Amino acid sequence: MPSIWRSRPQRMAAAVVAVLLFAVGFLPLFGGPGYEHALASGILVPNAAAIATALESRRWRPPPVQAAVRGVASGLGLALIAWATAIVHGLRVGFCDAARGTLGFVLTAAIGAVLGGVWGACAAEVTRTRSRSGVVVVAALAGPLSGVVVSLWRFYASPMVFAFDPFVGYFSGTLYDTVIDSGAALLTYRLGSLASLTAALFGASLLARNDDGSLAWAAKDGTSIARAACGALALAASVAVTAFGPELGHWQTPATIARELGDKKSGPRCDAVYPDDLREEEALLVLKDCEEQIASVEHTLGARGPERITAFFFRDAGEKKRLMGAGDTYIAKPWRHEVYLQMHGYPHPVLGHEIAHVIAGSFGRGPFRIAGAWGGLWPNPGLIEGVAVAASPDEDELTDESWAHAMLDLGILPRARAVFSIDFLGQSAAKSYTVAGAFIRWMMQRYGVDKVRAIYGGARVEDAVGKGWDALDDEFRASLAAVPLAPETQAYAKAKFDRPAIFGRRCPHVVDALLHEADACRDSHREERARELYDDVLRRDPESYSARYGRGLLELREPAHRGEGRAALERMAADPATPRTFRDRAEEAVADWDFLSGAYDAASDRYRALASRTVDEDLARTLEVKALAAHEPAAREPMATFLLGTKTRSPEPLLAGARIGAWSERTHDALADYILGKNLAQRGWHEEALAYLDRALAAGPPTVRIHRETLRSMAQCACALGDRARIDRVRAQLAAPTSPFPKSGSGRLESVEMLLTRCAPP
Repeated sequence: MPSIWRSRPQRMAAAVVAVLLFAVGFLPLFGGPGYEHALASGILVPNAAAIATALESRRWRPPPVQAAVRGVASGLGLALIAWATAIVHGLRVGFCDAARGTLGFVLTAAIGAVLGGVWGACAAEVTRTRSRSGVVVVAALAGPLSGVVVSLWRFYASPMVFAFDPFVGYFSGTLYDTVIDSGAALLTYRLGSLASLTAALFGASLLARNDDGSLAWAAKDGTSIARAACGALALAASVAVTAFGPELGHWQTPATIARELGDKKSGPRCDAVYPDDLREEEALLVLKDCEEQIASVEHTLGARGPERITAFFFRDAGEKKRLMGAGDTYIAKPWRHEVYLQMHGYPHPVLGHEIAHVIAGSFGRGPFRIAGAWGGLWPNPGLIEGVAVAASPDEDELTDESWAHAMLDLGILPRARAVFSIDFLGQSAAKSYTVAGAFIRWMMQRYGVDKVRAIYGGARVEDAVGKGWDALDDEFRASLAAVPLAPETQAYAKAKFDRPAIFGRRCPHVVDALLHEADACRDSHREERARELYDDVLRRDPESYSARYGRGLLELREPAHRGEGRAALERMAADPATPRTFRDRAEEAVADWDFLSGAYDAASDRYRALASRTVDEDLARTLEVKALAAHEPAAREPMATFLLGTKTRSPEPLLAGARIGAWSERTHDALADYILGKNLAQRGWHEEALAYLDRALAAGPPTVRIHRETLRSMAQCACALGDRARIDRVRAQLAAPTSPFPKSGSGRLESVEMLLTRCAPP
């Protein structure tokens, strides 16, 4: 048997790996060691190692242990070539995190390549009596492909969107979760892989080849029993790792996730699976919310969904990431009639959107019950997300149509043909979802929801409405001119939408992970570590506004660097090249410091100026609250404790509640009562919240935005409690001439009206 690099199959495998992975390295995110490169290598290299080892083992028929060792050598050699292509591209475009990327490569593609090589030796043995090379190649591919098939089956048959695979290694599952962290699960999974490899090598050492090429037990010697015992122990370890997969985080089923969460309630249409530490009242409210959302979405889409929908509610993003793979990304699986979300107060802001995906499955296509070509096997993400956004709009004050109008004026509104294709993923998530939702909602109003259902179900748009995407796009753009738009919206739209998708960013996984850790260190007062991390981000991405803002805020809080921090934030606030949202955040941070320093007039002026121009309803209202607190001596200490903390300490909710409560009882100030009512409502104390909200309304909320939020909080509490009298009262105030909501074009008004309709149909 020739040396490994004199073997023709091995040389061909090396050439294929080198050429393909070098070409892949020119794609965004694939240049240099990292998650994407390791994923591509894990798909290619184990297959190449398996085929090369199988072909040469078939030709030369080495002893089993030699064939297995040859597979190990082939996998290691090809993995080294794959890693070298990443290093070349890293030298070309710069490294994100070479050390961590290399470690990830070793734990995924490199070990997978070794397993692929050993599998190739096994495939040659299984097909020993076959004469055709094609049979050997198919057998060699069967191992790595079977792993992919198992992962796809788990994706289809369980809540999982992540995958641990012997050959590929690790697939994180979601595009929009940019922080990739498999945690300890990958380490324990690879311990199982090494146990499998050890068992295979010891097993091969116990076999010998007869003259006719068949296998037989090798002659016993003084080590054979020890080798057999070691192989058996390694096999037992591999089986144990597989059997305890759910506990180790390698795979999950609906049953294991339900067991981990711990409790469940069922209504007429919804099964809510939720953490067992949830209070009974909260659990009933979760179920109520689910039932209401199902009815609302079905009414909007004009279609009946499955008889039962299961909603999994996780404690937080970390638990959701660990159990099903999507952390900050909400997920639905229409074909399973399931949705997966983090816990949130009533009403859940995203539950309706995810339920809309399941309801849309009633007119979707193929095994996944979605929109797309080839029976839904080639998804159309624009249609999938557009229908869900249109069926359950968010609570933003600006509607999706208003944002689309602003994008049109800025010249960044993508064409419909691009939005309703796989190019949807080439835009930032905020832009793609907003435009798709606005367009589908316009189509529902203009052509009818039945046409949208038909297109979603596979009908050509020309057959459904008699026009193509380009003609519809022209109509949609013309309709946007009638959508009201405040002049300042464009600056915020540019900041929100005119930014690259993940594929257009430099080192997004590393940068976002570092930023997340830096912010956590800053908030926990580990200043030196936070500074190191912000500096690391800025070395990798000098234009990172998040890092520049975070570092400025950090220095503002440190006596030794306070002047530098304030100057950096003021420069950021005044820089026209900085996105409007970051300019506002920087100016708000300076105003907060003025407040804490006793410069109340300066702080109030900054707050009011920011509130007058921002289009973010929640931010503008918070700024108004701060401005009012700065102006009113009785409010300064309670509101500082609640929103700002002190110069050296973070906000303290318990102390803030005591101080705001005392302020409220002493003065019956509408602002104090509003703050107490709103925050009690957010924490599920609905009946207690209503007493304060009633008092705030009676006294007269101090601003229009606070008035709007008071009514919205009252609507939420009234719906949670089933208080029909208060629901009718809120409805009357929304329709009154003195209503604080604009008469049209208000997404927040629409969301309140939809909530009232869901919980108490007129």
